[in-house]
Amino acid sequence: MRILIPQNSLKDEMFAKRVSKKVKGSNNRNKARQRLSKIHEKISNQRNNFQHQISSKLISENQAIALETLNVKGMVKNHCLAQSISDASWSSFVTKLEYKAEWLGKTILRIGKFEPSPQICNVCGYHNSELTLKDREWVCPDCKTKHDRDINAAINIKKFSLQDQNLIVI
Repeated sequence: MRILIPQNSLKDEMFAKRVSKKVKGSNNRNKARQRLSKIHEKISNQRNNFQHQISSKLISENQAIALETLNVKGMVKNHCLAQSISDASWSSFVTKLEYKAEWLGKTILRIGKFEPSPQICNVCGYHNSELTLKDREWVCPDCKTKHDRDINAAINIKKFSLQDQNLIVI
């Protein structure tokens, strides 16, 4: 799921800059801080609302959802991805999915964080260990199938999660 930058985050940057230019302890700085906190709250509410809508839709439409266990703390250490991961707040989205699934009697299936889901061909099972994050598409050298990294990973996550549960893959 690709998350776009909310338009309010641009306002956030602008107001943060304004706060930093004000004299510490002044009334104008306090007013600017209050405006900035309102924008932060609005962005947080938008993110929370979006996550509730998507999680409700996913849970109501599916009997089971397969998730890959991600090391979010480790991923945030990468300075290139940290802002995007934090803005998307993956952990809170997974929490919402889990409690709604439990509430409606649906199943959440998980695979381990060390499963190489994007690197394994979903057709023949070839393990492409040379695949890097920048490779969005790749061709399997064994069966010559062209794979989109995300779609291939989704198919593999489904297979791995169902195998772990001893369920039949359709």
